[in-house]
Amino acid sequence: MLATAAAPRVLGGALLKALIVSDVHSNLEAFQAVIDDGARRGGFDQIWSLGDLIGYGPDPGPCIDLLRSHDERSVAGNHDLASVGRLSLEAFNEHAAAANTWTSTQINDDQAEYIRGLPLKNVQGEFTMVHGSPRDPVWEYVISEPAAVASFLHFDTDQCLVGHSHIPFLCRPNENGAAFLEFLLDVPVSLDGDRVIINPGGVGQPRDGDPRASYAVYDDANGTIVHQRTEYDVVTTQTKMEERGLPKYLIDRLTYGR
Repeated sequence: MLATAAAPRVLGGALLKALIVSDVHSNLEAFQAVIDDGARRGGFDQIWSLGDLIGYGPDPGPCIDLLRSHDERSVAGNHDLASVGRLSLEAFNEHAAAANTWTSTQINDDQAEYIRGLPLKNVQGEFTMVHGSPRDPVWEYVISEPAAVASFLHFDTDQCLVGHSHIPFLCRPNENGAAFLEFLLDVPVSLDGDRVIINPGGVGQPRDGDPRASYAVYDDANGTIVHQRTEYDVVTTQTKMEERGLPKYLIDRLTYGR
């Protein structure tokens, strides 16, 4: 049975702005840059984290601590679970398995217990938050029309926030099933109670060909969500990964956002 955290209305009915992040992957430079960028662009009240806070990168403990220093609402991702012994490493490729093995030795008991306590699904107002998909929060990628159509049947709120693929998109149901739409930068998208699946992209390991950290901001006051990106110090992250003996493949891909 899925662990579920529910809230009838975020902030007890008050309006808020939420900084939405996914796939931070232990990249402290990228995560801090996103937080700083969000603050510069008008600020935020909460951080909503869609999983894979740790794994791959060089700073798992500091990333956990940074998230927890804010008012946050979060779910667990597959790398989070693997790094605290809740998923077998056999399901991961050799690079991910090596990084998760290393990550498990770098977090303290309190940090590990926090990760173990994260739900797989979290409902905030009219948003259902998951890492993979509402049908399979741990493993399923919402990257195809069949997966999207099935996903719309597995959440009851108007909107669903997903991560996992590291690729930003909007997906809306239509008469033919579902349509994936480009999540344009800096263009507020009106939600207006429409059903939509939203992926804010990857903070710490983008995979859409743009190496900048990707995130989104939901503004409850006007019912919009906007896609944002920011530069971060990629070289510092890569240098730390090299010093910690993390796989070269994971280091190199940060340069290109692939």
